[in-house]
Amino acid sequence: MKIETKLTLLLAAGVILFLFLNLGERPLWGVEGRWAEGVREMMLRGSLWVPTINWTPHITKPLIPYWLIRASAEVFGGLNEFTVRLPVALCGALTLIAFYALARRFFEPYFALVATGLLTTSWGFAAYARVAQSEIYQLAGIVSALAFYFHGRERQSFPLYLGFWLSAVFAALSKGLPGLTVPLLVAGIDALLYTRTRHLNIRAFLAGGIALTLYLAHYYAIAKALGSELPFYLFVRENLLQAVSPYDNREPFYVYFYYVPMLLLPWTLFFLCAFIWAFKRRASLGEKERLVLFAMGAVFLLFTLARARRSYYILPILPFCVLFTTLYLRNVIHHQDRLSRLLFYGYRAITLLVGFGLLFAPFCWSLFRLPAEDFRLKLAAVVAGLLVLLVLLWCQLRAVPPWGLILAYLVLYILGLSVFTPALSSPSEKVFGQTLSALAHQTEEVPCALGKVSANLYFYLSFPQKIPVFSSVRELAPSCRLVFFRESFYKKKAVSLEVFLRKGWILRGLNKKFLSRDRNKNYLLLAPADLPVNFPFEPYSWKR
Repeated sequence: MKIETKLTLLLAAGVILFLFLNLGERPLWGVEGRWAEGVREMMLRGSLWVPTINWTPHITKPLIPYWLIRASAEVFGGLNEFTVRLPVALCGALTLIAFYALARRFFEPYFALVATGLLTTSWGFAAYARVAQSEIYQLAGIVSALAFYFHGRERQSFPLYLGFWLSAVFAALSKGLPGLTVPLLVAGIDALLYTRTRHLNIRAFLAGGIALTLYLAHYYAIAKALGSELPFYLFVRENLLQAVSPYDNREPFYVYFYYVPMLLLPWTLFFLCAFIWAFKRRASLGEKERLVLFAMGAVFLLFTLARARRSYYILPILPFCVLFTTLYLRNVIHHQDRLSRLLFYGYRAITLLVGFGLLFAPFCWSLFRLPAEDFRLKLAAVVAGLLVLLVLLWCQLRAVPPWGLILAYLVLYILGLSVFTPALSSPSEKVFGQTLSALAHQTEEVPCALGKVSANLYFYLSFPQKIPVFSSVRELAPSCRLVFFRESFYKKKAVSLEVFLRKGWILRGLNKKFLSRDRNKNYLLLAPADLPVNFPFEPYSWKR
């Protein structure tokens, strides 16, 4: 069996474990509830076009993630953490497959596989590949569009043009206009650098017209279903006004100078050395090196000029950074210099220390404040440490750099994100929501909220109707006998709630084993003493 085949199988097995192991174990986290609750209410209302959160339209994001989550729920017979995250994990796999196809336009099979391994183990990919947000949907569309473009770079093929345009529209209808802008920008740079005007033909324009019609039809259908022009206003606000006059996410213009290296971790030092390498041989750079550099620079400039900035906004630059780093690695692996040798020795030494550290982690478990009784986590740490050491040794004996590092980091991602994170994540919102929902059905009471409520909690409440939400205690309806709010709300408004405590109502929170370190995820319940509120609720104490 060829070494490329063995490495492909190892990488594929690692990717499958990383993307799908314990995928549904972690409670909804971050903004995942926006999509989960949006789909739940769409299914309740029988709507395909208008997602809502607590029966209020939530149409700031395009619909493809909602549709894919809904399809996942219908195929697997229910809406839960697994079916909410399954589409993003599949899009993560699609991203890697498409990226390998793209990398084959730049490298021979071995280094195309290296590039795919680098992308797999980059923090920018791994951090979002198991989270039900729109970033990986967009990245899958962008990378697929680029794969279609470079595959048909020398041809005038209508199917390839259509694949390019539909992939770009998929990206745009997953998150926003950058999904369409980035592939067009890169294709335009390639055309300008290498005069590929052959693509200005009727086939390309016809394919583009079909895809753009679908893109605009999406917003028209939402507007028609909503009976309002609001979707078109939000399209302009979220895509165009955010670029020139943002209403949020205003970070300094220089933030991407440290966000991009952060997204490329742990390969950042190789990426930075690639610039030194490219500068030294700037007069002899080939077509591929120049194209990747120009594309990377243009994408960086595009997102920097846009005034709304967040770390994950610039995620579409990641494939170009990986291609650039791989160009450097291919050169220095064949012609090592002092700097590259020092880098490889340093990375191997640190990775070896991590491997040995995991072997001995169970003996110092308490230092990390991890649950001492969980034997499975200790075993997982030891197994991961052994695998890290074995893959480093095997790849060293086989002389296949940098695969020892790639496979070792993939093992660490599996341990950290697919095993430890699901096991150690607090179920605060999930337990509170599901317990309160059961109590509401038992007592036939409608729960009422004070202040802001996360979409994650709405999902776990799974209420079949709108939950009344009040901004202050004065507005609270007399019929409300199950009143819930964030712990932070109570600490700010405790005085105004004293009237209920004087009437004999009881303030309860979750048992401490269900609480989160993030206080915004911890909710309290205020209810009369005659309602049967039991475990896991218990009387609230300030000293918890």
